[in-house]
Amino acid sequence: MHWISVLGIIAFVLYALTRKRTDSKPSSKSSAGGKSAGRGTNFLPPIPKGFQIFEARLSVAGIEHRRDDALRFADDSDQTLALEREPDNAHDPNAIKVIGIERGTRRFIGYVPKGVAEQIVGSGLTDAVQPRLDRIWRTDSGFVDVTFQIVGPKDKKAQYVDFLNSKPAHLWDKEFLKFFGLPVPKGLTSGQAAKMIAEHRTKLETGDKARLDEWEAYEEICNEFDDADFRASFELKKVSDKVLKEALDALKREGATMRSLVADIDKVVDKIIALKPELERKLEGEQISSVSRTAAMR
Repeated sequence: MHWISVLGIIAFVLYALTRKRTDSKPSSKSSAGGKSAGRGTNFLPPIPKGFQIFEARLSVAGIEHRRDDALRFADDSDQTLALEREPDNAHDPNAIKVIGIERGTRRFIGYVPKGVAEQIVGSGLTDAVQPRLDRIWRTDSGFVDVTFQIVGPKDKKAQYVDFLNSKPAHLWDKEFLKFFGLPVPKGLTSGQAAKMIAEHRTKLETGDKARLDEWEAYEEICNEFDDADFRASFELKKVSDKVLKEALDALKREGATMRSLVADIDKVVDKIIALKPELERKLEGEQISSVSRTAAMR
């Protein structure tokens, strides 16, 4: 019986090493820049044989709209991820769902970021790539963030990269470059833009993290106003990029930062309506201010 016990111990140790899961000590982090006790769990299981990393670190997009399922996923054990195409998505024909799996239960927790989903589908590698769970972070206040990698066959990496090199740079890639005062070369491709962005982000991570944080907050605000459900909650019509930028520029002149506006998004809504009253939907023939709506919701 002694040798059976020894084998059991060895098996447990091998499982722990393979799992590569560690729980970090509680620290402080929140989606709005404030402090909230939280816990992060790292995963990164072994990469399948013959595979390599295509995308190093991605956050699940839209997870804030599926927070209940995301929190249940975060609070369980033995978590893994799966990808699932959603070709009938009315907003994005390339949409790919991220499915959180824990102990056999499947939960829809968000999406692959739009640009990456387009690259996966456009390069014809939807069935070839896999998600690799990186980290789950959740706070006591209910904020949750799930990061993951995209891994795929080594012999398909060139096919994945070539798709970017054949496509013009996305408007959002150009927006990143403009935000930091970087040149936007004529004929810029997605591949070239991705390289420029990666290099600049690396510099900011070590030299000007606060500036990078402002960009990420700006990106979060833009994503919110691009979301139909978010706009509906404020009875707001579609807001053009130009109007949103005008509102944000006006608020910056008043002393606001992008990060502070993420925490107080009502200010952005109010400024948009002040600039363009026609963007506020009318209910029962009356114009209802966002301030009144917010007060009623509280």
